[in-house]
Amino acid sequence: MLKWVYGVLFAAFVAMVVGGAVSKARDSWQAQQRAITMMQESQQQQRQKVDEIRDRIARTQAQPTLSDHDRWLIAHLQKTLGRLDTVVDGQQTHSTQLYRGLLRTWLGYAFLGIAMVVLAFCLLVRPSKALTREEKQWLASNPRDIPGLLLDPGAYRNNAAPVRGGSNFVTARIKPVKADLLRITRSRALKGMGLAFIIAPQGGLAVELYYIADALFVSHIPFSQMTWGGTMQAFTLAGLFVLFSTTSNARLDRRQQTITLPGDNRTLAFNEVESVQLNQVLTTGERSFVNSQIQLNLHNGESLSLLSHGGKEQIYVDLIRTALFLDKPAVIPEA
Repeated sequence: MLKWVYGVLFAAFVAMVVGGAVSKARDSWQAQQRAITMMQESQQQQRQKVDEIRDRIARTQAQPTLSDHDRWLIAHLQKTLGRLDTVVDGQQTHSTQLYRGLLRTWLGYAFLGIAMVVLAFCLLVRPSKALTREEKQWLASNPRDIPGLLLDPGAYRNNAAPVRGGSNFVTARIKPVKADLLRITRSRALKGMGLAFIIAPQGGLAVELYYIADALFVSHIPFSQMTWGGTMQAFTLAGLFVLFSTTSNARLDRRQQTITLPGDNRTLAFNEVESVQLNQVLTTGERSFVNSQIQLNLHNGESLSLLSHGGKEQIYVDLIRTALFLDKPAVIPEA
């Protein structure tokens, strides 16, 4: 019953978000169409004025003899025509900028929609929170009843190892790549977030690249005089950071008996590890959340953070997997 209620609430929330986005897009489209219509009407009026003045100049110049007043009128009309030409050129520039902005906006919406679909796919299809059958058994069992798991509550260390980066969702999991190899891999949620950051600005970027190419190779506008638009490209850098700099990418190799920590540029031998400890650290800031951590306790007294994020159950089963793989005691504080 409770799941059904949550499902209805989630569906209502999605409907509200989608409805709001559609309404905003419709209002934006209508406003843009009004702006285009007003601009076109103004351009048509100015062109009519230009045509009328040119026609009057031509008719005056076509007279057999020109009086002083006729010559003054021609000069006056030519000055007026020059001012109108300036206005028309300005309108043309404004028109180009308007269409450029519209193209960037709607292509941006299209790519943002694609980014949201990618993110939703990564969040909903085999989500990072999902546990395997074996992991669910570990979660449901008492740690003492898990075959092969060594426990050493006395090895608990009060000081948690420095966390590389805290988060309130599952950013990575410890996965078996082969029978003798474990690797920390980015979660689907983190991949989806990184890809969304990368994909979202590409629509606006494509428009900017098109106009830059047109300015350089067609209009031959000097590089220093080109206009630039859009700041969303910074999200690409954010996406690259999310994908490549937010997890430790550690590698545990049983064949070589080594733990490689690329982020720390360090390699440990299995026999340097005394125990594997589970920490729950309260992270405070604008929002507070519990950050879970797998900590490697070394024989020399040093403690290193292997993995940390906001997934309490996922960290727990990953710690069990790590302890079993290393054949080291697990330090699991009692709740």
